[in-house]
Amino acid sequence: MPKGPLFLRFINAEVTVFEMLQSFVKSPDSNTSEAAAIAMKNPPDLEDFRTEMKDAVTDIIADGPGAEFAAFVNNYMEDSLEEDVQTAKGERGQNVSRSARVKEGATSWIEGFICYNLCLYIRAFGLMSLKKCKVCSTFFNHKGKYAVYCSDSCKAERKNKKV
Repeated sequence: MPKGPLFLRFINAEVTVFEMLQSFVKSPDSNTSEAAAIAMKNPPDLEDFRTEMKDAVTDIIADGPGAEFAAFVNNYMEDSLEEDVQTAKGERGQNVSRSARVKEGATSWIEGFICYNLCLYIRAFGLMSLKKCKVCSTFFNHKGKYAVYCSDSCKAERKNKKV
């Protein structure tokens, strides 16, 4: 599977639903692995959710996360996931470990995990590094806070159009 946050790989169509389910099957949590095994028999179509997620990420890049975004992610996470938070004091202060697991397998838990991943990303890195390419509309996070292109080829394509 390609590297990078799950939510980015999902909205950029770099990971399939089946590939995500394969990773969830390996979960140490029995509810999560069982729900994934069941879903692998008939993987859900998440194309409408992918579109919703792209719109939500586009909105938070432009305007930041507001009440509408919170309602969107909570809609998918609240009934489907349980979060486990562990806090430990270390040499450099307080360390927090977060993980989520399936609460109810009959819910939209896959979408919940994707939203959870986005929320963890925002919590850890903020929104400054989350971008949408001005040429190809791919979402990315690896180029720094001033980047506007996802790759050198998109940057070159933009320069060629200006000439």
